[in-house]
Amino acid sequence: MISLGQTMISREHRDVFKDGVAMRIGTRAFDILDVLLRHQGQLVSKELILQSVWPDTVVEENNLQVHISALRKALGADREQIRTVPGRGYVLLGGESLGHETRPPATLHGVSCNHRLPARVALLGRQALLDEVSSTLAEGCALVTLIGPGGVGKTALAAELGQTLLDAGSTPVYFVPLAQLQCAELLLEAFSSAIGLDCSGGDPDLQGLIRYLQQQPGLIILDNCEHLVESVASLLEVILRGAPAVRAVATSREPLRIAGERSLQVPPLEIPELNASRDIVLRSASAQLFLRQWRALDSHLAADGNAELDDYSVELVGEICRRLDGMPLALEMAAARACALGLYQLVASLDDSLHMLSASLRTAPPRQQTLQASLAWSLRLLGREERTVLRRLAELDGRFTLERACDALQCTRLPRACIMDSIVRLATKSLLMVSAQGPFRFYRMLGTTRACLLTASAHDTLATTEVSAPRAQDCDAPSALATLQGIRAVPPGPDGYHARHQRALAISR
Repeated sequence: MISLGQTMISREHRDVFKDGVAMRIGTRAFDILDVLLRHQGQLVSKELILQSVWPDTVVEENNLQVHISALRKALGADREQIRTVPGRGYVLLGGESLGHETRPPATLHGVSCNHRLPARVALLGRQALLDEVSSTLAEGCALVTLIGPGGVGKTALAAELGQTLLDAGSTPVYFVPLAQLQCAELLLEAFSSAIGLDCSGGDPDLQGLIRYLQQQPGLIILDNCEHLVESVASLLEVILRGAPAVRAVATSREPLRIAGERSLQVPPLEIPELNASRDIVLRSASAQLFLRQWRALDSHLAADGNAELDDYSVELVGEICRRLDGMPLALEMAAARACALGLYQLVASLDDSLHMLSASLRTAPPRQQTLQASLAWSLRLLGREERTVLRRLAELDGRFTLERACDALQCTRLPRACIMDSIVRLATKSLLMVSAQGPFRFYRMLGTTRACLLTASAHDTLATTEVSAPRAQDCDAPSALATLQGIRAVPPGPDGYHARHQRALAISR
């Protein structure tokens, strides 16, 4: 029990008593009080409170002010214990533990925490990469970072690795989801929570975290690191140095760049070549994923087997896989649309980039419920020069060389060195695919990324938006893309590309 002036607070039972009488305090108001108690005597920023109390919801700051007012009203004469620091946050003064409740010692729950792994799905076309990750860790590598664009399947691969270790019973696995974490200040708490350390009585303790990992080393999976990459890298480096038996797998759109890291690229799924035979199409991982998802959603299809698919249908499946670059997220969304449209109309609908970008996958995380949201997550992590370069590169059809890219960017008046640095960073952040041919490198942009960038609204957004870190609302807010119904994508090729680009430019003017 904690005494705050004449007010008694039980954090364990979430009760507040005034003169022995229980007070009515709303759930959110108590959550705010709990955050202030955990940081008693310290300045707590508004951002930290919002992230702690509303981790998955976008709320206005005045919402916080309303709950603070309600909390002060409930405290009565003790209302002054909550001090406002204008423009910054709040400080909770006073407070004394009466010893009636004892904080349990921090405990490591180990394997019992592993239910936090995402639901298991059968992976397709990833066994070789999964084996490479496993062998790299077994050889003593402290950190493997899975690199790739949004929606390529990095999380599923990391989760499968974790589940495999659990099935073997060989080591604890600690899954740390970071996509919804907006404040780097909460990173240590997220680590501690994943491991099973009880931080309810105060701030998480880095040294305590390291001590427990020294006693119970395991695999830490850090999912979606890109928006907190510097903070994650700094903290993880300290942890791995202090607990050298610990191994880590990170998923990110760019490397963490710490000592001992091995970066592995997660490519799109294998796609069948144009005019491939029926058997080759059906054996490709991208076609198998599309068909598996389609069968799971469409009651008109047999649960297994491909006998009901005629040769033309198989040809259309191959075209869908090629048009969507073998990207798992895009294929799953396309499969959901196939239930209502059928294969022929689905292929035709892929010509409309706006519809495809806004197609929804309800059960996915917010950043991946639409392709548009997944792209927005990456685009808002870019600097101004990177956005300018990426926008211009979207005007190049197919793969291109560094020389061709520099020629296309002459109109920007950016120095050649700046252009080259931006291209390197865009490739590092998985927004450009890189292929090698002898000593030369070629670059290519995924079709879904290019479709987004070739709309006038995307041009305007990239040209004017300065965002230092993503917020949940960035992924959830409807984009102005939906208003540009006049721009329709056309089949690949120079003529189709030219027509689409000219329409986008006409509207942008």
